[in-house]
Amino acid sequence: MEQTFKLEIITPYRVFFTGTSVKLIVTSIDGDLEILAHHENVVATVSIGLVKIQQDTVWKTASVSDGFLEVQGNKVTVLVGAAEWPEEIDVERAERSLVRASERLKKPLLPVEIQRAEKAAQRAKIRMKIAFPKADKKD
Repeated sequence: MEQTFKLEIITPYRVFFTGTSVKLIVTSIDGDLEILAHHENVVATVSIGLVKIQQDTVWKTASVSDGFLEVQGNKVTVLVGAAEWPEEIDVERAERSLVRASERLKKPLLPVEIQRAEKAAQRAKIRMKIAFPKADKKD
């Protein structure tokens, strides 16, 4: 059996995931970060993207928003603003969010407004990316 570590993914609204993992892949501001058991201690910024969790031979994928990751000892804590499993994503809502963000970006905006609209578009694209396999099964 492969070595595991304790993993918690926490949002302001719930404990999204708690359990053991063989491997964690998360998007950081410097690219994908892969965590294995007994990883060196680190604190990293998490970017909007996918989080992939390996438990034994099974992989789980979710979308996450900005946040932080801490590895301390053999425990990984991920604190993010939001996290969603594919089956929790409302594809139509994500599509509407992408359209709204795209329309906002066509207008003259302050830099902070541009950043908000770009992040909204990025979140919508990630949600749609992991939700579409679920949406395809509905047809």
